Amino acid sequence: MTRWTRAWGLALLALLAGGPAGAVSVDARLERTTISLGESTTLVLTVEGGQATENPRFDLPAGLELLGSGQSRSMTWTNGTFSGSTIYRYEIGATAPGHYSLGPILVRVGRQVWKSGVLSLEVAAAAARVPALGTGPADLLVTVEPRDPYVGQPMVLRVRLVQRIAFAEDPEYSPPVTTGFWSDRPSAPESFYADQSGAQVLVTETRTRLYPLASGPATIGEATATVVLGSPRDPTDPLSWLGGGVARRTVQVIRSRPVRVTVRPLPGGAPAAFAGAVGRYELAWTADRGRTSRDVPITLRLDVRGTGNLPLVRAPVLDDPNLEVFAATVEDSLGGPSGSGAGRKRFQWTVLARRQGNLELSAPEFVWFDPAAGQYRGQNPPPVRLAVGPALLKGAGSPSLLPPVFARRPIDPGEQPPRPWGCAVAGVALGAAIAAWRGSRRGLVHGGHRDRVLAWARALETASGSAFWQVADEACAWLEESEARKASGARDGMLEALRSRISAARYGQGGGEPEAVRRVMSERLSKALPPAATGLGLRTAAVALALAAVAGAIVFGPHAGDDRDEARARAADQLARSGDLDRARSAWYALWREGRRHPGLAARLAWGAIEAGDVGHAALWVLRGERVAGRDPGITWVGERVREGGGLVGAQPLRLPVTSLEWSFAAALFGLAAALAWPRARLAALFALVTLVASGAEPAAAWLLARHPPVVVVRAVGLEGADIGLEPGQVVRVRGSNGDRLLIRAGRVAEGWVPRSAVEPLGR
Repeated sequence: MTRWTRAWGLALLALLAGGPAGAVSVDARLERTTISLGESTTLVLTVEGGQATENPRFDLPAGLELLGSGQSRSMTWTNGTFSGSTIYRYEIGATAPGHYSLGPILVRVGRQVWKSGVLSLEVAAAAARVPALGTGPADLLVTVEPRDPYVGQPMVLRVRLVQRIAFAEDPEYSPPVTTGFWSDRPSAPESFYADQSGAQVLVTETRTRLYPLASGPATIGEATATVVLGSPRDPTDPLSWLGGGVARRTVQVIRSRPVRVTVRPLPGGAPAAFAGAVGRYELAWTADRGRTSRDVPITLRLDVRGTGNLPLVRAPVLDDPNLEVFAATVEDSLGGPSGSGAGRKRFQWTVLARRQGNLELSAPEFVWFDPAAGQYRGQNPPPVRLAVGPALLKGAGSPSLLPPVFARRPIDPGEQPPRPWGCAVAGVALGAAIAAWRGSRRGLVHGGHRDRVLAWARALETASGSAFWQVADEACAWLEESEARKASGARDGMLEALRSRISAARYGQGGGEPEAVRRVMSERLSKALPPAATGLGLRTAAVALALAAVAGAIVFGPHAGDDRDEARARAADQLARSGDLDRARSAWYALWREGRRHPGLAARLAWGAIEAGDVGHAALWVLRGERVAGRDPGITWVGERVREGGGLVGAQPLRLPVTSLEWSFAAALFGLAAALAWPRARLAALFALVTLVASGAEPAAAWLLARHPPVVVVRAVGLEGADIGLEPGQVVRVRGSNGDRLLIRAGRVAEGWVPRSAVEPLGR
């Protein structure tokens, strides 16, 4: 195999393996969006930039059926880079008329799943019919609905090119002149078969929304289409050979008939709030949050949804004595060019509350004319309830006083929190030291028993008479108890019989045999003699373990930081007290950048950001502080202020509300209990399990956060692919990326693309 052959083979394998997930694009389209029963259409799915690891997945609704499928691949070499695409084709037939939605189609490339948009398919019960205007090769039909609209009422202009024969080239189309109408963009051409006087013809249709601007008669001009017809060579023509057998071409211009429309004026007596809206609408009046402060602006939204002349609708006037209105913006989300789909127009106002308290904000009056009912209508959506708190942000040039929660708690930026796992080791060592010391004490007790046994043995050798039998009775009783402990309560029959003989001799019930008893007792006492134990080794081990526990507590416990860092933090606080917040923020951020990860620093930086009106970065610093400490008064206080400013929407707890000191204390305590519980295995295992949980909770939380890190929206941006907008300070999750764009999941279901610059990760 040559070098070039190997290179091309490796390039081909790289192409088939798929490109990076970020370069993948999925596009789906229907070759025909309108069919009749008995006909079919082709769903074309194109996957570029990667190779699907499994077949695309989608469900066909009831009424549609899959007739066949196939796929093809293509690859190109552009500027030294391979790129490839896979095209999947699915032939889809209809078994019932109706309107169907296909998709989204899911395509797995590597570990990520990409999805297409939703496609619409219209299935007619029977083939469409078109009127016959002539006998030529084609007709151009122009219709408009309705023919007698009101001023501003939406109209649908349909242009149909009816083919009776095939064209040699694609036709050149010129739309009709629509003087006196506001025109929307036309729809993409759609082709379908129809019936014309019993013959099947091919119809290509485009639709455009029109809005009449003035009352009175109006004319929609003629549309033209230039078509090229081809005719085969005439075999009877003796000179046809000069043409080389090429078919002759004929150019024809096909024209439509003008359409006359009568535009009706709107009835008189329109309300003062009427601003030209015509159609059927519903209103929704909302705010981006229900709580704010005197000096933190909010966004009010009026959503107008429905069918009508939404592109021509003007913003109503927002006039409320409780509000100061700064800016107004408009967002459009209109229906398709066919005019049959509903749309939405959103009017947004950035406002500031003029007073504190609970406010009820009514929607601005919006009135429209309903053509179907022939009358003016309006709607009063529920008012927005807003809780307004005291001012948080300072005016330009006014001094910024350090909040009391910070003034009461000066910080040591370099202080190190305790490490729970090290404290757990120290606790286990301390418990083992206590257990060893107790063991040494038990050795001394055993030594006392040894002295008693030796005394009994000496007395049995020298005593006689009643003194002998008393000593023998005491020694035999101790032997019975000792043997019973060794045998878990079982009695020794030989010792019981011996003690009965000794008792009988002692209390005058029988003479007994002193020498035989003396011999047996001496043998049994020598066997039961406890070993000599001083406890020195265990006491030495206990002292060593105790010293190790103390050393561990010192090494792994909390540590104060450098005095210079503490002095820098105090100086920054003093700058904030004097009103120089910019320099204070720079000093706090310098400490953080140098690795001083203290929640108090994050809280101060969050407060500085919200003082500057930057809710996005304020929310970012709150999350950074929560990641460092489970529960900090400064972070808690500033987090509430950020929420009042509209931030931290969608935020989830990053860790349990337990501090490192509390985890360390719990780990040390349960480690001590585990060591003391031994040798009771079950109890010791339970305490050991709790010790592992306490010492590993923080590393586990950090690992989970690293796998699914949140990002914070730092500037207002619309979510491409979803009908929502993201506000600064909102917390979202990243699902994928594509160059300078990120695929964002906001909430549970909303998902779409945003520029990478609109969000910022937690980072370090």
